[in-house]
Amino acid sequence: MKKSKIWAALGLAMAGLLAGQADAKEWKTVRIGMDASYAPFESVDSKGEIVGFEVDYAKALCAKMKVTCTFQNQDWDGVIPALLGDKFDVIFSSMNITKARAEKVLFSDFYYATPPAFITTKGNKSDDISPAALKGKTIGTQSSTIHVNYLEKFYKDSEIKTYPTQDEANLDLANGRLDYVTADSIVLQEFVNTKGKDSTRFVALYARVPEIHGPGVGAAFRPSDTDLKDMFNKAIAEADADGTFKTLEKPYFSFDIRGK
Repeated sequence: MKKSKIWAALGLAMAGLLAGQADAKEWKTVRIGMDASYAPFESVDSKGEIVGFEVDYAKALCAKMKVTCTFQNQDWDGVIPALLGDKFDVIFSSMNITKARAEKVLFSDFYYATPPAFITTKGNKSDDISPAALKGKTIGTQSSTIHVNYLEKFYKDSEIKTYPTQDEANLDLANGRLDYVTADSIVLQEFVNTKGKDSTRFVALYARVPEIHGPGVGAAFRPSDTDLKDMFNKAIAEADADGTFKTLEKPYFSFDIRGK
């Protein structure tokens, strides 16, 4: 009697295991969502194609995972709801890993970490970015970002203005409607060197605050897609170890952005 119960239990366990294997998804295509308004990480070129460092890097990771990548443009404010709503499978769009976001999505290991910065108009000669110096000044940045959180914590006496995209904030600064803009230093330097070269200038970097900025940028997944997260983590580690990341970043950046 006891043996029959044991065999019955083993049978149920095996059936459950097989059912789990049958339900497990075989990833052949991975749909990648990104806000393509964040050059040089991702932007839309003259042909309407999404290009940039994170596009190149995602393609390299997909090659290591032996899956096909597709890319979709998604506004930043709606990127997490779109992921959770199954519009795509992963957010690969310079999303910093934060505690608040980790309550909604599952993150990969971080793959880069760069310092934030301020830019201003060329007519402003001050390099002082302290909260006291910027009291009463209007500071712009992209909505739903770590930069908003930083401003709200440390620059309470400044007027904070948010925008759907970082480029809109930068352009408002260039047109004299803002006093300062803050965002990722690389994105701001790209703007100052291109669209804003005649009207804006780089002011200063500032340190990442761990409880606000987190450890760095990671890919974000639905909480149930642990297998896909594990696949990306393995590919990220391989890309670091075999020099793929370093090779891909060279055309875009003058220093190693991994921060590792």
